Amino acid sequence: MSSDEEIPQKRNINFRFVAQIALIILLIGIIISSILIFVPLGGKEYTDLEIFTYNEIDSIYETDNLPTSANYNQTAGLSENITLYFKVENHHRLAKFYEVRLKIGLYSLNIDEETYGNETTTYLYEEHWKNRVLARDQDWGPNLQTEITFNFNSSILSHLGYEANGYKIIFELWEFSSSENSFIYSGIFDYLTDFLLNLVS
Repeated sequence: MSSDEEIPQKRNINFRFVAQIALIILLIGIIISSILIFVPLGGKEYTDLEIFTYNEIDSIYETDNLPTSANYNQTAGLSENITLYFKVENHHRLAKFYEVRLKIGLYSLNIDEETYGNETTTYLYEEHWKNRVLARDQDWGPNLQTEITFNFNSSILSHLGYEANGYKIIFELWEFSSSENSFIYSGIFDYLTDFLLNLVS
């Protein structure tokens, strides 16, 4: 070997530096794993329910022009028809089986996340209850499938009485529970309040 040739120098490995890098990578992995375990993918999971009416002039569904009253013919025992639409949004990671229930209650009725209308406090408009399975991030309505056309009839007034201060038109969202093998109240609701009946002959 020529004396002019350079002899390669051995590099000393800084084991402390390598250990620090490995520790940082390990800590990052633990943090990411914790986030994936405790935080649902795609953000917060929730369901939304909203009531709409249809604006025929502009051909759009809207929430700011909901009806506030209807004429009730005392001779016929019926009010004019009331048409509403609803929208359900499933923002869960799994499919959900929902049921929207229409109920009529007095103005003073209390409805919240734990209290729903029962046979005593509300008129159960069961013929207008609708249910459907929604996939992840799927919407249901507003469209003809979620249209509900109903009226106040003599059965409602016999059950609840006439309320001069108005009524609540309630939409409750129920969710099917496999463990209960039935629908249970989700705590989600929307309603029209102060809905007045104008009595006419």
